[in-house]
Amino acid sequence: MTMMLKVDDRYITKFEQLIASLPKGAVEITSSLDNEITKRVTEYRNGSMQTTPFMEDLESIREKLVVKL
Repeated sequence: MTMMLKVDDRYITKFEQLIASLPKGAVEITSSLDNEITKRVTEYRNGSMQTTPFMEDLESIREKLVVKL
């Protein structure tokens, strides 16, 4: 099971103690979205991320909307 918890700063130490008291391998803690964000920023900066310019195909969308008016 996967879950995300938000722990109040006042209870971080107690929460960490609780996790440490569980059997080894019972809980896997991964970082938040930091790793995914870093990966995507790197892909974007080195040009390997597939992107579409904002103005591309915008005219066809605009025409479809005008027809509906």
